[in-house]
Amino acid sequence: MSSVRAATTLALWGAAFQGGCNADDVLTALDGTGYRAGVRAASEEVAEATGLPGPGSSSAGSAALLPLLRPGPVELLMPTPGDLRGLPVRGAVVLPALDAGAVVVLPGRGIGLVPVDGQWRAHFCPGGNPVPSLRQAQWELTEAMELATAELTRLDVARSAPEVREQIRQLMLAEAVDCPPGTPAAASALLAKAISLQAVLAVADGHETSAVNNFELAAVDDALRPLGSAVRHGRRAAVGAAVAQLTGSGVGSRS
Repeated sequence: MSSVRAATTLALWGAAFQGGCNADDVLTALDGTGYRAGVRAASEEVAEATGLPGPGSSSAGSAALLPLLRPGPVELLMPTPGDLRGLPVRGAVVLPALDAGAVVVLPGRGIGLVPVDGQWRAHFCPGGNPVPSLRQAQWELTEAMELATAELTRLDVARSAPEVREQIRQLMLAEAVDCPPGTPAAASALLAKAISLQAVLAVADGHETSAVNNFELAAVDDALRPLGSAVRHGRRAAVGAAVAQLTGSGVGSRS
């Protein structure tokens, strides 16, 4: 199960729900992420604020997410050790969000939903990390991809063996996100590109290159680091553009 895929799905379908998408369709999409063990508050304080079961209690079903989504809007954060924007300083959400690589923030409630251990864990989280525009994110992604390709070529460590290509293909399939009806085509395209490049990065992170020594491995990591940042920004931009459209699109019938 991919926590980033799950968070992306929740952000998109949560926005669609706010825009009028049928609740059953939303829950079906969420179940498709593999995070089917429900939702629970991370602390008694969060439980009191949200009405969710707290620590030590059985998790509520995924349907308990729906009332939390009502006020809107929805924000996807993708924190890394060097970028904690949108997370509270020394907040309880920081470490779980870093481990998951993503958190879905409901700024209207000050709640962040983190996918962990097959379920959603609710924390206090303000959000507030500005989303790049589609054009800006697309430019950054293209630029980072060109620079990474040029550097890997210069290092002469690129590899395009059939087994590597198959690994990437399988990861792309596993990470694909089912976007709600009404998602802008440009947002869907950018999200698909970010997912594809993330698959490449995941394979490269396993050092599936022809680098043979520590110097070359470090050089590969340095070459790919800006691309990793651009991929995260691209995903957030795609989700942000989709959320803006879906929350006002009136897709389906509200239930």
